Amino acid sequence: MDDGMTQRRYRRAVLNLLLLAVLCVPAGTGAADLDGWRQGFEAGVKAREAAHYRQAESLLTQALQEAEHTGGDEASVALAANQLGLLYHDQGRLTEAESLYRRALGLWESQLGPEHEDVAAALNNLAEIAHAKGDWAAAEPLYERVLDIERKTLGSAHPDVAISLNNLAELYRKQGRETAAESAYQLALTLMEQARGPEHVDLGPVLNNLAALYKGRGMYTWAEPLYERALKVRRLHFGSTHPAVVMSLNNIACLYQAEGLYASAQRYFDEALTLAERVTSPQSALAGTIVGNMAFLADQQGLMAQAQLLYERALVIQQQHLGLQHPTVGLLAERYALVLDTIGRPVEAGLFAARAASIRARSQTGAVKQSAVDRPGTARGDVSP
Repeated sequence: MDDGMTQRRYRRAVLNLLLLAVLCVPAGTGAADLDGWRQGFEAGVKAREAAHYRQAESLLTQALQEAEHTGGDEASVALAANQLGLLYHDQGRLTEAESLYRRALGLWESQLGPEHEDVAAALNNLAEIAHAKGDWAAAEPLYERVLDIERKTLGSAHPDVAISLNNLAELYRKQGRETAAESAYQLALTLMEQARGPEHVDLGPVLNNLAALYKGRGMYTWAEPLYERALKVRRLHFGSTHPAVVMSLNNIACLYQAEGLYASAQRYFDEALTLAERVTSPQSALAGTIVGNMAFLADQQGLMAQAQLLYERALVIQQQHLGLQHPTVGLLAERYALVLDTIGRPVEAGLFAARAASIRARSQTGAVKQSAVDRPGTARGDVSP
């Protein structure tokens, strides 16, 4: 789960919806029907934003089905498909999300043309799916196309441009292109602060990503205030029980872990996992990331029995969400193999080590791009919405 800025993925949905009565209502659709559909759709959007995922799925699925049955109202189909895709994306259900994003993109391109800002939003969503799957070669041109469209349609200083700069910078960071990443993050932060002020929630992902860059360089005193500021703006906006807050807690824990402050790291991981299990589920991708980080923390402290159980749980969750060949799964398998070898289970250790080597080899051939920081001996796990 990378720090793409999900806020941009739904920003224009309600504005577009208000145009349906003029532009897109099929014959025979009454005002009461439209009002009912709009209310259900907006309730689904609000439920997703509040991380009430079960309620959101019911409402947004119903909205999509109703839009499909209105006889040609493609604008509302695109809106509902995109929103349901966002919900699945939030839950780590990437294949389902991608299918819905592609449907929305096709409808918007046919209705609005290839350079409309809503087309850019759908392209961004697909880029984030590719990014999350580790397919960076597919993600980069999508992000670049998004930036090109937004600069043409919105202007270079628009906050949506800042969001897209952040997303592209995060990709650069994963590729090890740190100078380009830092420059893009700093520009994104400046644009966002100028447009939205110093405490807007949209600053959270940029602050988090820039902090992760500094943490990766060992610049911990630079990273900590950025992580703390990200946590503050998220708590101000979302309250204390929201996935974005969970992600910031995890990220601060990772910083303390990198500094060797294991007790502090454990305290933040414990809080993050408790909240993740409450607001998502014990088997969510977010919980899986935190569990994997906790496994490595136990591993570092020589708590092998605890590390073994946590690695096993993390592997089950991450394989379900990311697939068997994802670099994160390979990293977990490699670390798990070392634990198995330490506790005297060399045959099983060899099997997992071989599997990890196979995933790494596949990554190096370009089938899946692997992050420069995803290697044994480093603390992985910075996440955000």
